[in-house]
Amino acid sequence: MSDTSPSAAPSGKKSLLGQFAIRNSVPIAFIVAALCVAGILAALRMPSSVFPQTNFPRVVILVDNGVMPGDEMMATITRPIEEAMKDIPGAVTIRSATGRGSAEISVFFNWHVDMIQSELYVLGRLGQIRAQLPPTATTTTWRLTFSAFPIIGVSLTSPTRDITTLWEKARYDLKPRFLRINGVARVDLVGGRTPEYHVIIDPAKLLAANLDLAQVTDALQKNNLIAPAGMHEENYRLYLTTVDGRLRSIDDIEKLVVAVKEGHPILVRDFGRVERGPEPVFNVVTAEGVNAVLLNIRSHPEGSTLDIANALRKELAELRRELPPDMKLAFFYDQSLLVRDSVRSVWEAIIFGLVLSVLIIFVFLKNWGTTLTAIVVIPVTVLVTILAMKLVGMSFNLMTLGGIAAAIGLVIDDAIVVVEAIYAKVAAGRPRLDGIREAIGEIFHPLVGSTLTPVVVFIPLAFLEGLAGVFFRALAMTMVVSLLTSLVLAITLTPSLAGWFIRDREHLQHGHALKDAEGGPL
Repeated sequence: MSDTSPSAAPSGKKSLLGQFAIRNSVPIAFIVAALCVAGILAALRMPSSVFPQTNFPRVVILVDNGVMPGDEMMATITRPIEEAMKDIPGAVTIRSATGRGSAEISVFFNWHVDMIQSELYVLGRLGQIRAQLPPTATTTTWRLTFSAFPIIGVSLTSPTRDITTLWEKARYDLKPRFLRINGVARVDLVGGRTPEYHVIIDPAKLLAANLDLAQVTDALQKNNLIAPAGMHEENYRLYLTTVDGRLRSIDDIEKLVVAVKEGHPILVRDFGRVERGPEPVFNVVTAEGVNAVLLNIRSHPEGSTLDIANALRKELAELRRELPPDMKLAFFYDQSLLVRDSVRSVWEAIIFGLVLSVLIIFVFLKNWGTTLTAIVVIPVTVLVTILAMKLVGMSFNLMTLGGIAAAIGLVIDDAIVVVEAIYAKVAAGRPRLDGIREAIGEIFHPLVGSTLTPVVVFIPLAFLEGLAGVFFRALAMTMVVSLLTSLVLAITLTPSLAGWFIRDREHLQHGHALKDAEGGPL
């Protein structure tokens, strides 16, 4: 029979917490089990990367215009683009770098703007001034995020094949296969030399034909195209027609009519010759000491580095069987190795924390029931934290995994305090259920205070701005969720488990007596 004297009963609100946990132990266990299952599913589907996904306040515009001199690039391309970007809402700084045939313009915004909308503003302004730029200039615009950097790099090499053949193999065979992988956003080629046709003109013959280079260039452009030619209706059917004038071979180019003089066509072969060769190259890419073509693989912002790497390894295994024996595919960069090591380190920390907790609690309390009651909090807290990460759109990365690993040593504290308080009450002779109620009532306020202290320390990190906020926000959120989860479990799940696994004083004394008898002299 429990002691119901006024001196023994805790105050009203404090008693209700322990009473609630005891009366609702089955629903609490069911809810915790459901959260654990949801946490396991979330962990299996959680995307993984090295850093937290974020939108840096920067949009980059890359312009390519062949070999145009740098001062002309500055006057005709860089300055018009800079002037068009100045009054975009949220833009704070514009920086540019211009060289021969290329320019890079970076538009910086403040951290509070919607970067997707800002990128659309930049694209809109580029469209407005497109007519002012040279017709040969090509522009590329991208928003700076961590996904803008490659997660995996693959090299294609051969000791016998020329670099143009490697480029064609990478462009037309490997790149489409890699783009089919779920989560891959882009595959960029670095190195190699694109094949092209070179028209080599004899100046004397060109002058004798009374032609200039502009006429030759114009003829090549106008005769190397495919264009709609109109519509034809017949038998109640409408046919769309096209004219295909694309040049497909050296012979097609040499037979091209550039002009007609006195009724005689002047062909390209009359003043020059055509050769197939690689485009001019300004950099050299090698791997393992030979020329190579590199394929840089970039993921979607929501893509999982581990999933992409696993799928890519399977694809490479198939490609190696299909490639010629003298072609070799290999990784030269693999970000998934770092992510995999980080995930493994977290699970090692969890297992290590569980083992240490079991040993320490059992050494001091010498009771498996109390030990089990305390250590259950660690895996449950981790799974609930992972579920919360999934719900808010976070991923496994160095900061979130680091937050979970750092919290492992803290989440067990609340459960140990509760178990020790309950164990002390029961060992002092209080009935088990009364001991649970009294222990929860006595330690509730100190327990909440000790847990909220580190929470208050980490919460301000979630409101940092700039680059520091990008990294520490993820760390702070995982730490805070882990600590608050451990507090809730300590005052709900731990008392419920204590009601099942911790015995009354007679059972505890009987267990210790058996251990003493087994360990005593014969």
